[in-house]
Parts: sequence; structure tokens; C-alpha cells
Amino acid sequence: MKRFFCLLMLAVMALSTLTFASAESKIAENFTVTFMRAENAAIPVQQNVASTREIKEKTGVDLQIITTPGSDYNTKMTALYTANDMPDIFAPFNMTKREMVEDGALLCMTDLIDEYAPNIKAFYDENPSLYRTMVDGEIYSLAQKRADQNLEAGCVPFIRMDILEDSGLPVPTTWEELGDTLIKLCEMYDMEGWAGRGTGRIIGDQDYSWLDSFGVPFTYDMDDDGNWYLGMLQPEYKEAIEFLKKLADNGALDKEWLTTDTAGWQEKLGSGKYLFWYDNPTFAAGINTSLSAVVPEGRFEPLPLLKDSKGEVHSYKQPTHYVDTFFVNSEVKDPVTLIKFLDWCYSDEGAITFGYGKEGETYYIDEDGNPQWMPEILEKYANAEDGYYQASSDMGVNNGYFCPNWLNLTIEVFRASKNPNEITAQYIYDFYETQLHDGTIVEKTILPPMTAEQDARAQEIKQAIWDLAKTEFSKFVMGQRPMEEYDAFIEQLIGLGAQEWADILNEAEAEFQADMAAK
Repeated sequence: MKRFFCLLMLAVMALSTLTFASAESKIAENFTVTFMRAENAAIPVQQNVASTREIKEKTGVDLQIITTPGSDYNTKMTALYTANDMPDIFAPFNMTKREMVEDGALLCMTDLIDEYAPNIKAFYDENPSLYRTMVDGEIYSLAQKRADQNLEAGCVPFIRMDILEDSGLPVPTTWEELGDTLIKLCEMYDMEGWAGRGTGRIIGDQDYSWLDSFGVPFTYDMDDDGNWYLGMLQPEYKEAIEFLKKLADNGALDKEWLTTDTAGWQEKLGSGKYLFWYDNPTFAAGINTSLSAVVPEGRFEPLPLLKDSKGEVHSYKQPTHYVDTFFVNSEVKDPVTLIKFLDWCYSDEGAITFGYGKEGETYYIDEDGNPQWMPEILEKYANAEDGYYQASSDMGVNNGYFCPNWLNLTIEVFRASKNPNEITAQYIYDFYETQLHDGTIVEKTILPPMTAEQDARAQEIKQAIWDLAKTEFSKFVMGQRPMEEYDAFIEQLIGLGAQEWADILNEAEAEFQADMAAK
């Protein structure tokens, strides 16, 4: 299993040898590329910004970003797909990759990468797990390369540390202790307990849920022997339900945990009425800023990762590389030029351009050959309320735009604390440094590629058991279904194909390993 710490690749590269804004970088003249993505409301997309201007200057490519609000993205993309009016490049939506491949909608990039894209080729060869994303032995999607130091340890438990310290109760070290502590604190201070961000982050149908730390995945995972299994069929899954039920029975679980959206969740945590959350640590800065306005001494701080019922501590981090991030329309007018542009995006020069904008305007190269923000940029955004997101929007850098090679060094700059209550990504990294290096926090294995038949059956099973599990999970937690019926629930899952799903994954895994060994 891979360790969390991603070495800061670009910091050790000879950046001074790159050719900035040279004729050699030119890929085409007046070549337009359209890219469709969901827009994050915190990072509004602007077209005429430093990064896109410099991309055009260096490559000759006019990168046109087409956006729609995240809530409308699937609807918009489905309509464009149906009308056969897709952009050149687009982010995932509610069509599976297999479906789009079978429809002939995606560009097969295998041969194009071999011939015209040395950077992409090297990236995949250096990270062979990415070949798991192939369909029928061909590359139809591209991963986002993280070329930064990933400081985020997946999801993290946060507690109102000021309340805990005032109570005199010890810092919990296990999930069982946490449950008892939250129940006691709710009684002592007449507060709400665990604030949940909808079903995904608590029930666990999204990656990096608390269930991973509790000792069981909601869906599938690979054991130490390389075998896939379904978490819902494990005894720890019942323990997780019983744990949440205990919280709910004692008023220590948000009554609206199933329905609260992200904005509502942040508002609740900033109100001063809630004690605990388990989620992405990058939310902490904004949450603590809001909280301090209501309760000046109030602060959420991370807890050490909690032990499960076996006394083990483990969790999953955000991936080193985000797979299936970009798809290419099979009907692009000039596939060769497009793949050459994508290859430039994966280069060191591309990473700096996407991550910093224009040399001399937004950044400079220091004596060690590393990019550094111009002093006026630092002054402007380091003192902004949320400088990281503002800078991303204003200059089109980092995760605010299309950036296959993600150089995200600004996370340290723009989240540098100007607020004593702010929890920075660096703080989180330092807090978990030991566990990041000893293998406690690991990266999930990418699913193996499947045949059309395997994929179709797996998708059918997946939808059926997810629909049932999410419904019944909440019923058990809220006391609407007695725990005495739990065994019957497991039989329902098996009847829908839960074990068959694991068998399909293991069959596909064996086929993938054989194919890789033969190469």
C-alpha cells in the first residue's frame, strides 16, 4: 500500500532549464480547445486571466473553459451528450466510461500517447496502477497528476477542543470513547453532537468516509492478500450502525444528518451549537472563522486518528493522482494537436503555468530555479479572507481550472494563518506526520479494468445494493428498523448480488494482473 507522503517533485526538478514562452513551446497557431467542468461556487471561473493568457502565449492554444454550477452539471452534460454537441475535453458526469466507449463517444488515446505524448506516457509508466483505468486494454481517460506535496490526510475527526478542555474529560482515543464523550458533552453543555454532511459522508457511499477509519468500507476494498471484499458483509459494518444508533438514541447525532447539504453543514458548525465533525480538513479554516465570530474562544481541532474495535488505527488519504478526471471527445477535429497540447499540460512548464500564471506578472523564478509568487501577489491574497480560492479564481491557477499536472504549492502560501483560529493544511500534515509515514494512512487501490459483461453486471449489482443499504442503514440508525432484523438485511444484500460483486472484482483483478505480467 502506498504511503501518504507525496514527494515534492517539482521542487527538485531543474526548473531553470525549462524554456518559458519560447517558440519551441508552440503547439499550434490559433488552436481552440473547449473544456467543460462543474463550477465550484467558491472559485468562479474567469476566462481572461493570467494562466489562460500565458497558455495561449506559450502554446498557441486558446483554452476555453465552459462551466455550469455543480448542481446542474450532470443535467447539462447529459443534454450535450444526447445532442452530440460535446466539448473537446470534459470532466466525468453521470454516464459511465464503459457506456461512452461503447457509444463511440470517447477518443482512444493509447496510440496517440505512444507517438505524441512522452510526458503522459512516462507518467503512466511511472504509476502503473493508472493502467487499471483502461477499457478493453485501451486508454480512454486521463488522470490528474499531483505534482505537489499533498498535505491533506483524507478525512479527519474534529472536536470542539475548547469545550472538551473545559469539561475535564480526556481526549478520546477510540471510536467507542468518542461516542461516550459526545454523549456526555451534549448533556453537560446542552449542545448537538456530530454534525453530518448528508448521507455520503456518514453512511459512506463516498470515498474517505468515517467508516474507513472505523474499520470497514461501505462498498469494496482490497485486503492485505490482494483479495477484494464488500464492506457491507463484514461484522464491523454492524458495529458502525450500532455506534451511530447509540449516538442518535442519546441525542448526540444531528437530527438532519441525512439531508444537510454542504452550505447548511458549514453554517451549523459555525453556529457554536455542534461538537464534532469528520470530513475534509480544508473546511476547518472557514468553519473556525465563522465559529470565532459567534464564540470568540471556540475552536475545532483535529483528534488523533481513532482506534477501531480491534485497537487498530487506519484511514485513507486523498489519492496521489485523481483518475478518470478528463475525457476527450472522439470527434475532436485534430486529435494529434490536442494530444500534444495535453502532453504539454503534463510537463513541468505546463504545471508552472497552470499553477502560477505568467512569469514577471504573477511569479518569478528564484536563484534555486523554483517559482515564487510576486511580493504584491502575496500581499494581496495572503491577507484576503480566503486568499487561496480568490487567487485561484482571479488568476486561473491550481484547482480552479483545467490542470492535468497539478502544482499546488500555493496551499502553503494562501492558507498561511492570518487568523489564530485557522487550521491550515500544513498544520494537519504536521499533526499526522508519523501516521503519514508509517503506513497508517494509505491510498485506496484503483478498481481493476473489467470486461463489458463484468462491468454491466457489477453496475447492476452496485446500484441495487447501494439503494437498499443506504435506506436500511438509516432505518437501523434512527430506530425505524430493529437490529434483530440485521441478519435478514444481510441476506437481502446477498440476494441482490453483494458477494457476486466481490467475485467479479476478484476475477477482473486476476485478469489484470495476468495482463500486466505479460507486458
